[in-house]
Amino acid sequence: MRSRNLLVIFIVLMFGVIGALYVVGCSAQRAAAGMKTFVYACAADAQKLDPADVDDTESAKVLNNVCEGLVRFKSGTLRVEPCLAESWSISADGCLIFFAIREGVKFHDGTPLTAEAAAWSFRRQMDAKAPGHFANARFPFWQALYGDIEEVRALDVQRLQFKLKRPNAALLASLAIFPASIVSPKSLADYGEGMQRHPVGTGPFKFKEWLPNEKIVLDANLEYWGKKPKLGRAVFKVAPDNATRLALVQSAQGGAHAMDSPDPNSLPIITADANLRLAQAPGLNVAYLAFNCRKEPMTNVLLRRMASAALKKPVFAEVVYRGAGVEAHSVLPPPVVEDIISDGIRAAGLTGAKPPNTNLVDQTGEPPFDVEQARNLIAQMQMVTKTVKVATNDLFGLPITIETNVTERVEWPPLKLHVMAHPQPYLPDPVRAAEMVKADLETTGLKIEIVTNEFSAHLDSLRAGQYDLALHGCASNNGDPVSFLSMLDPQALAAGGAILASSHGDEELSAAIAAARTEMDARKRLGIYRRVLATLRDRLPLVPLAHATDRVVVRRNVKDFILQPTMEVRLGPVSLK
Repeated sequence: MRSRNLLVIFIVLMFGVIGALYVVGCSAQRAAAGMKTFVYACAADAQKLDPADVDDTESAKVLNNVCEGLVRFKSGTLRVEPCLAESWSISADGCLIFFAIREGVKFHDGTPLTAEAAAWSFRRQMDAKAPGHFANARFPFWQALYGDIEEVRALDVQRLQFKLKRPNAALLASLAIFPASIVSPKSLADYGEGMQRHPVGTGPFKFKEWLPNEKIVLDANLEYWGKKPKLGRAVFKVAPDNATRLALVQSAQGGAHAMDSPDPNSLPIITADANLRLAQAPGLNVAYLAFNCRKEPMTNVLLRRMASAALKKPVFAEVVYRGAGVEAHSVLPPPVVEDIISDGIRAAGLTGAKPPNTNLVDQTGEPPFDVEQARNLIAQMQMVTKTVKVATNDLFGLPITIETNVTERVEWPPLKLHVMAHPQPYLPDPVRAAEMVKADLETTGLKIEIVTNEFSAHLDSLRAGQYDLALHGCASNNGDPVSFLSMLDPQALAAGGAILASSHGDEELSAAIAAARTEMDARKRLGIYRRVLATLRDRLPLVPLAHATDRVVVRRNVKDFILQPTMEVRLGPVSLK
């Protein structure tokens, strides 16, 4: 009898436990169901959903909500802060970095985050024999951003070590962007190469489904280690047409809550709509006019300065960018300049107002443009002295031939201005930009011929130094200053990372850029950048023209959406009224 009573009690208890679990499960489901769905209208579909093997912004927007790195940028800034690593330390020589992995974090598949699991996400990129290094994968950022990493290994369950070939001042910033995201090693066993379409990370949202060219759906991760997401679901809806995206975000029925890449022509409509707000900030990019300093006549720095002074940069920024750009005073975008200065101030232990000696970019502007002075300079440069033979008579009237020097003006053939055919993030209307530059320069008496090429052919012509002048630009993922300066570095050209080195070849400049790469002291790095920018302004191998402004249109019932300098789309803190 006692045994039977015990059995009854056991059965009752089991049902109680099962019931409790059911209630908890239902409560979690109800919590998710009660949370709202956020729709983000995208200009294009993702390429893949493997953070290590994508280089497009649409894929990154999704992955930034599913996967996380050891570190991240503090929201709204380029300041690196802890993420999956609670802390880190760097050896005195800058060649070892130690990370303390956050305890208690789980991947979306339930497996724990460990130092070994984190190491796998790097090994699969750097080692062709490692599991997960797929034959068709390119890992496009590895060599450029992470090539100085020699070894990644777990010291124990929660400690991770990076061994570097040389110090790399930008590595922490590079670890804060999506190619360094940590994904679950178990996803390789579960999905094989299909893991590239089914990401398993640790982020505030979990992957649910992908309907190609239609939408990608994410569900809230209610077990997220950080602040729990306020949305129940996030949908990245593909709408390539600008007008369609705008109509979706204007819809009161909730077609979309946000859209990116608005057409500048739509700005009056957007700003007039009381239900919409325009989030905007200077982007991590620069458009510039490059001079071929190894090819006559642009070898003459006085001519380059005259050409620079002739450019109406404020008008250029307004017309070409239609309100979506700002005049450039440096190749470094404003957020990067601010970050460098902040680093230098903190490293010096200074607080309060910015000391006067921390100015990085000279914004005094060019000297006033004098068209007559410019034309006189060109006329002088075009004067050519040559020796000619002249038939004459000597004192006795006998015919002789003598040699004499004759100076005459020989006009140059049109200078070739190379430009890409289609818009780029840093240059939304390349052909119009080339027309404006041509018009400005021709006021000096120069003749300009525009040469338009498809983007790949345009890059080839720049690398080969086939241009006299060229419109081009640069965009950065990690906000590192060297990513903007490397375009003038012969060493980077040899590694395939620069395009303009053949136009300058300045050894002093190259040495300074190399020093900035490896200098770990922020105060010394500030000094290096100041010298590099002063050298660029003095020798003028290029003229910075404008920085494109990043813009996202958001409905006013969206709360806590912050436009990130890197254009990450972070939906964890976002809520809907």
